[in-house]
Amino acid sequence: SIDEVVELLGQKTVYPIINSLIGKEVIFIAEEVIEKYKPLLKSFISINPFYKEEENLKELFAVLEKAPKQLDALLAYLKLAKTESQVPKNQLLEESGCGQGALKSLIDKDIFTVEKLQVSRLSNGEDEFEVNFKLSEAQAKAFDDIDKQFEQKDVVLLHGVTASGKTQLYIKLIEKAIASGGQVLFLLPEIALTTQIVERIKRYFGDKIGVYHSKFNDNERVEIWNKVLDGSYQVVLGARSAVFLPFIDLKLIVVDEEHESSYKQHEPAPRYQARDASVVLAQLHQAKVILGSATPSIESFYNATSDKYGFVVLNERFGGVQLPIQEVVSIAEETKRKKMTSYFTSVLIDSMTEALENKEQIILFQNRRGYATILICATCGYAPKCVNCDVSLTYHKTSGKLHCHYCGYHQSSIN
Repeated sequence: SIDEVVELLGQKTVYPIINSLIGKEVIFIAEEVIEKYKPLLKSFISINPFYKEEENLKELFAVLEKAPKQLDALLAYLKLAKTESQVPKNQLLEESGCGQGALKSLIDKDIFTVEKLQVSRLSNGEDEFEVNFKLSEAQAKAFDDIDKQFEQKDVVLLHGVTASGKTQLYIKLIEKAIASGGQVLFLLPEIALTTQIVERIKRYFGDKIGVYHSKFNDNERVEIWNKVLDGSYQVVLGARSAVFLPFIDLKLIVVDEEHESSYKQHEPAPRYQARDASVVLAQLHQAKVILGSATPSIESFYNATSDKYGFVVLNERFGGVQLPIQEVVSIAEETKRKKMTSYFTSVLIDSMTEALENKEQIILFQNRRGYATILICATCGYAPKCVNCDVSLTYHKTSGKLHCHYCGYHQSSIN
């Protein structure tokens, strides 16, 4: 092995030597796949079938009267065994309050038997709990439109405004897919795989759903892989790497927030765009794809408007909630009219004042990297731009330089 070569030569860098010897055909590489997965084993306690007879059990109680700890363990087992005949050892110890010694004595007396069984590292899903909800009129129309689009197209872009209820649509589409006996892949950006969304989907589909993301260790990933392969998981909620799971009967892929840049993996290899890979995966399985977003990517929007993809618009917020009013204010114009008395425009200050007078709350969101997103000359209005990207350079106070966050170009700050 490589480790043995390192130890033999007494140096850390051995790859140049190995590559040289391979080139001279002195040695060759033999690869071997090693199974690293180790099943998780837990001890389970069962009672000797002889003591399942009522008379024999009564005699056992009489015998154990002089051993109160052992009797407590027996009573705890009988209580727990009402649902399962095999009781987890640690659960029995916790319930009975007795020590390992009392339990060992019962095993030695052949009253209890202990057996190691393989258990899953994955948390058990809740029992299926159907959340009855009715789609709004706009959602129902979008659902029907998607169905019609799927008759002609394999990929449909769902352009739904924020809070339009796209998740409810996804749930209904998933329900339809698994009703036909198929599997569903629900892709989300890693940052969106929160407990809230996972539990929300789990409440509807119960133990049919599996979750797959980077926080799982190798052993947990193997168990998820096996459950997808044997069909135990009909729905997989996962980050971008979930496209490589071994689906056996994939019917539908949902890519939520399809515009997100986190779907693209740059490092390490393999480098891929999960949204595009999901389209290819669907072709291999003859499945359908839903790309959902409130702000679709340019590629998906172009494919939808050029009739390559189906296109469905959901422009009504769920519950009839009105969309927020957006207003763009020119700082240059405000400065020219001498209305800029601070860093904020007069329009923003007036709106904030009105909100405070009405006892309302305010959030000021500053989306930026660096000390200032733009430097503007107060005299002529000149703003330094990137020579490659034609976007304004960001000023970083620590380094005193202007940076482009698109291509990496930087220059010294202008005094």
